[in-house]
Amino acid sequence: MTKKKEYKTYEYFKVDEVFFWGKHKDYVDKLWTKNKIQESYFARLVDLYAVAAIIGLKLKKRSPEVKDDTDNKRTVQMQQLNNNYQTLLPIMRMVLILDDSRNLSFEEKLESAFRIPEDEKTYKENMELFNSYARGGIEFLYEKLVLRTPDIDEDYSDYRIANMVSLISNPIIEEI
Repeated sequence: MTKKKEYKTYEYFKVDEVFFWGKHKDYVDKLWTKNKIQESYFARLVDLYAVAAIIGLKLKKRSPEVKDDTDNKRTVQMQQLNNNYQTLLPIMRMVLILDDSRNLSFEEKLESAFRIPEDEKTYKENMELFNSYARGGIEFLYEKLVLRTPDIDEDYSDYRIANMVSLISNPIIEEI
């Protein structure tokens, strides 16, 4: 009896949950609170994850994963990732096409964006690339929405609203 060779697929957002550790977990906690939409900038953690990846890509801002000594983390659950696959996959494709850090030709970028990774190494490298942009976007959002002190002439009593209006009113420009 011959054994069939097992073939494992590495589809983005269908294999592993996503974790935020250390300072990124703390930033996420300031931007999103589970079951507390009134206290959050985002209704769901997966929404923050998707938006942050786009912002990080737009700003060309990446941030490495920094784990702390504790097991304290924030998790984007597999079910949320699967349920939002149609949103996340086009963002992944944009990351793979627009990122220049991998030293690929445009044709190679297109091929990598529209092909399911054939091995675990490629899958993990591409997911880390996406996640590094998401962490960079989270840092930007934290700075602009949580840390920013509204100007004295801003006519909002709630600093959160003032910061959101400021972010919406001012285009996101690549920081050089």
